[in-house]
Amino acid sequence: MQDGPDRERRAAASRVTIRAPLAADIPALTEAANQPGVRRGTLRLPFTGEEFLRRRLLEPPPGMHNVVAELEGRAIGQGALVLGQGRQRHKGEVFLFVHDASWRRGAGRAILGALLDLADSWYGLTRISLEVMASNAAAIALYRQAGFEEEGRLRADTLCEGRLEDVLAMARLRPPPERAP
Repeated sequence: MQDGPDRERRAAASRVTIRAPLAADIPALTEAANQPGVRRGTLRLPFTGEEFLRRRLLEPPPGMHNVVAELEGRAIGQGALVLGQGRQRHKGEVFLFVHDASWRRGAGRAILGALLDLADSWYGLTRISLEVMASNAAAIALYRQAGFEEEGRLRADTLCEGRLEDVLAMARLRPPPERAP
């Protein structure tokens, strides 16, 4: 028999919707980006403003694809796939965050899954990379479950709350897609 918390997490995950960003998402995502856990666990600076997120989400640079995670009618997280250019056209980089109050409800997994599907099924990318704070055990576990492997440790790379912390460089490699007959 399934225990209560696991069943509740799976039910919440089934209610997470991944979609394109909307202007109406900006206030909720600004709140999410400024949560203590998001700031501590990602490479973000504190005090992200609405204008920064509005430009990033609604007017992204070429090669950046954004998605939003929605739960119970509210934007709770965001992710992006940034395509490589020129001789690095085969690769991409992913970024994501989820509001502290919505952790462990399946949103991070849903965002990452949507970004990897875009990378695999629509762009045929063979390398997806990311950087994550070495202290962010939950994110590292999620990335490992999705096939990412640690490629290196950037020692004393990022200043976080007055301390230099290590960052892990992780990547997921896969063979090029086959051609249709």
